[in-house]
Amino acid sequence: MTRLSVLSVNVLTVRNLNAYDHIISNGPYIQCVRWKRKPIWLSPAKSKLFRVPERKVIPIEESIELKRLHNNYRTYMKSLMTFFIETEKEKELCFDKLVVEKNAQKDFEICSQINDKWNTKVAMMREKRLIQEREDRQKEILDKVQAKKERDSKLLEKIDEEIRKAKEEAKTFITSENIDKAIVDALENITEHNVAIDLKDNFIKKI
Repeated sequence: MTRLSVLSVNVLTVRNLNAYDHIISNGPYIQCVRWKRKPIWLSPAKSKLFRVPERKVIPIEESIELKRLHNNYRTYMKSLMTFFIETEKEKELCFDKLVVEKNAQKDFEICSQINDKWNTKVAMMREKRLIQEREDRQKEILDKVQAKKERDSKLLEKIDEEIRKAKEEAKTFITSENIDKAIVDALENITEHNVAIDLKDNFIKKI
């Protein structure tokens, strides 16, 4: 049960807060009340106990204007309530099972049409991409084939050149047929390897 604590300004100080633990426990239920000269829970003064307040006299023009504003307010509120009631009825009608199924079927057909358009567009884009990839692949294969042909041609030329050089060098090879002649030439033409070279690249033979 909520307790109502009423404390004066003089009592409610930081020094006395420790004495009022219920203020902390019932913090959300505390309501601050301000007054000018005396608290609101005290009874009226004796001089004002039997005083009858004077009723205000409203002019006719002001009364007519207030009545008009009140009628307008009631009309607006009635229209607003009618609008809310009709809106709720429409919502109830929209949540009817048959209406919900019909709307769901209609939404499904619309989504299917949109999906078909997207699929057609994506299929066209995919077909163009595949054609371009196929052309690029064919071009790449042709380039590789041409590069291989050029590489094989250069390799054959290099092999032919090596074979030609080998054939030319084969003429100087010592075989079983010319070994006797090679021995005679070696004995007749003795090569001296113990030679010197001057600054002009001339051989200086030993005397």
